[in-house]
Amino acid sequence: MEVVLLNFAIGLVVLLFSTQKLVALAEKISRKFRVSPLIVGITVVAIGTSLPELTVSVISILKNDSGLAMGNIIGSNIVNILMVFPVGLLLGNLRIGTTKTQKNALILLGVTALFFLSRYTGEFRKIFGISLIGLSVLVSYIEYQFAVSGRLHEDLKQFKKDHKEKLSSFSYLIGLFLIVGIIAGGILVVNSIEGISLLTGISTTVLGLTLSAVATSLPELLTTIFSQKDHQEKITIGNVIGSNIYNLLLIGGIVSLFPLTKVVSVSEWLWLGVTTLAFVFIIKFYKGSRPPKFIGLLLLLFFFIYIFTQ
Repeated sequence: MEVVLLNFAIGLVVLLFSTQKLVALAEKISRKFRVSPLIVGITVVAIGTSLPELTVSVISILKNDSGLAMGNIIGSNIVNILMVFPVGLLLGNLRIGTTKTQKNALILLGVTALFFLSRYTGEFRKIFGISLIGLSVLVSYIEYQFAVSGRLHEDLKQFKKDHKEKLSSFSYLIGLFLIVGIIAGGILVVNSIEGISLLTGISTTVLGLTLSAVATSLPELLTTIFSQKDHQEKITIGNVIGSNIYNLLLIGGIVSLFPLTKVVSVSEWLWLGVTTLAFVFIIKFYKGSRPPKFIGLLLLLFFFIYIFTQ
């Protein structure tokens, strides 16, 4: 048991360190290419911090453990909303955007509704999976269009203030190494979780919805902490929205290519639907303003209820 926990701890350290450095690099990329921090958070940072979920889910599905794969996807999205987002609310003065944030919140809502259909695809599951992966590419293109539009409109004033960042080719090479570090950390985490399941008798589906979900959401949590520290609030909210979108479309699409041997309970799907609806409601209700701290505390309360009711 000690060896399993040690590997789990090492995996988390690698995840956290790699993610911290990746976020710093992503902020520089934002300034260099004059791309909104929100779009960087939704795309570059979101994909980077979703690599642990991707690693866990792909390894799990290849090991014929669809319960851990699906549990990790659903659980990670729930944890991002109930743990990562409220930490951003409590740590800083997170202001909800009025344009791109609103559009992306609606995209997340639509993607979540679409992902619900994966429960009923049956023999069309592979076709549905390919469609989800294709939609992840389409969303990336839409985000690019948002970035181009924002550069000429709502982000113009910010870019005039920022100095143009200079990046060497070595910086991009470091970025690749950091992504490899995130993947390696994810592999250690999933192997450790399977070991914990064998030693404790707790199903990997439950561990996917809880321990794995929290562990693979730590990069998003760290992103939130560091982006608040560096006054990059848009990266915080962009990362939450983007990570959830890519979890459902890209990772969910890949998992849908394989047979579903273990079923996640209806209650977990309801948790996903209700938390996503609540998140989008907060985004819409506090459009252009800062949600009060009690919203963050309330979401954290539901996070603990979620964890302890599994």
